[in-house]
Amino acid sequence: MTDTYELAAVKRPVTKKSARDTRAAGNVPAVVYGNGFESVTISVAYSDMLRTYRKAGTSYIIDLDIEGKKAKVLVHDMQLDPVRNEITHVDFHALNLKEKTTVHIPLKFVGESPAVKTHGGTFISSHDALDIRCLPTDIPHDIEIDISQLKELHDHVTVVDLGLDPSKFELMGMDEETVLCSVTGRAATEEEEQAAAGETAAVESVAEAVE
Repeated sequence: MTDTYELAAVKRPVTKKSARDTRAAGNVPAVVYGNGFESVTISVAYSDMLRTYRKAGTSYIIDLDIEGKKAKVLVHDMQLDPVRNEITHVDFHALNLKEKTTVHIPLKFVGESPAVKTHGGTFISSHDALDIRCLPTDIPHDIEIDISQLKELHDHVTVVDLGLDPSKFELMGMDEETVLCSVTGRAATEEEEQAAAGETAAVESVAEAVE
């Protein structure tokens, strides 16, 4: 069972001024819908919403309590003020724990690539998340990719390299050969290596002469 976080909310009226009045009171207007759940507009304390989102993101289940009515939800969409970068509205998707749902899972790159450290390559992440379909209880908070396996220039990691269990996870929007990250760069030719070695030797000889 994936970790869950608790969040309290109250119902708010459906009026033209409802969302604006909610924000003016220091709260976040939101809506809950999905999976047989009757759509309802709600208000959540801003500090509670921010704290919960920092922990749960879009891939941890939230136990939402709406004046005593409980629902297990995910953050489906979050709107931010473009200037102040503050939360202005949230869409919660109600879950049926026995039915699969599509979730946006972030990729987490860990480790150090020998191709970057030793060969001077440049690490490039082509994707920062995956959309997968699975049961709510199987939702991973993130998917780790160990980039220490990128040992040579042009090595890469594809979706199939993640080893996702096909009986649990259905990939959405990309195939197994999609490249998630790679190391780019140009390998030095033998002539360039010899030239570099010659320059180093020349500098050392000059240094010895000066001494």
